[in-house]
Amino acid sequence: MNGIIGEIVTLLDYAEEVSNERNTYYSAFIGGSAIEEMDYFVDNGIPFSLLVKLGKDMQGETHLDYITSEYGIEEDDVLYSSAPSSISMEGTLLVKNTAPSFIKKEEVMDFIEKNHIDKVIISSLLLSFDPVKKEITEALEKEKDRIKVVVVDAEDITHTMMIEDLYESIKRISKAIPDTYISGDILTEVGVKRVSSEMIKDLFI
Repeated sequence: MNGIIGEIVTLLDYAEEVSNERNTYYSAFIGGSAIEEMDYFVDNGIPFSLLVKLGKDMQGETHLDYITSEYGIEEDDVLYSSAPSSISMEGTLLVKNTAPSFIKKEEVMDFIEKNHIDKVIISSLLLSFDPVKKEITEALEKEKDRIKVVVVDAEDITHTMMIEDLYESIKRISKAIPDTYISGDILTEVGVKRVSSEMIKDLFI
């Protein structure tokens, strides 16, 4: 089975056309690597299971409603953090994230074993900062006999926090799982296998 490990965000974009000196308005839409990857798999008829961790708050509930209704994700398969969803500013965007930084090694291993995951695509965000990058890489090392293919989705450079940490994670994973690839142009290091977004489906069929 194919696995997706990623994050979901609500993006609140400043709505200049309706905002004024007294009131500021935002237009909202749900996105993030997990949504993009699920869309890609659905469009290409590729089955998958999802690992995502949501905050215990209204934003987490919004994300839960979205993925259960739009993608048929089972509510019992969704992880929750005791921490709320995080909020950050990126230019004019106000971003409400899920709680991906709280994913634990044991949760990744359980996801792999329970769903018989042998191929996985992971958001570059989750491999580009501590402590979550350590949790995921250690889980993959432990499950190296089960996992055949790892693809790191780095198509959107804004999803990556620390490029040095991402490179370190990929090198470490590739030592345990030789068929480790990265999509996107964020890294051009020798020894890092590359795969185009158009060819990802060939690895998961």
